[in-house]
Amino acid sequence: MSVQDIQQELFRLQDQGYRDFQAKLLPTVAPERMIGVRTPALRAYAKALLKEPAAEGFLQALPHRYFDEDQLHAFLLSEIRDFDRCVNQVDRFLPFVDNWATCDQLSPRCFKKHRRELLPYILLWRRTSTPRTRGWWRTFAPRNTT
Repeated sequence: MSVQDIQQELFRLQDQGYRDFQAKLLPTVAPERMIGVRTPALRAYAKALLKEPAAEGFLQALPHRYFDEDQLHAFLLSEIRDFDRCVNQVDRFLPFVDNWATCDQLSPRCFKKHRRELLPYILLWRRTSTPRTRGWWRTFAPRNTT
């Protein structure tokens, strides 16, 4: 399975009405970057894709062409259990996050168990964040650092 196969599956899951709705909510994303896959379908696809070797190739294929690919990327990262791998993948992905929706979907579960180890990365991301990712790290920061 290739990145093109993943794109084809996203188009198979497309809901054009939902795409039009999303385009209105996300003025920073060009409408031609929208496929229109509903969030529950993206989550389900991410869980299935995690079991495939193609998931790793997809995570390496940055930047993505479509907003829905960015969303899928965020869901895949959120499922990574290994802290070191996850933090490295998030660090690679954050410069490409250009909207609030992808920022909101990026919620790695392993970060909740490693808040102290995450602190140096939070400090880095805090200094280098874009306007779209500026407060993202706060979800994972130890309470006395925010």
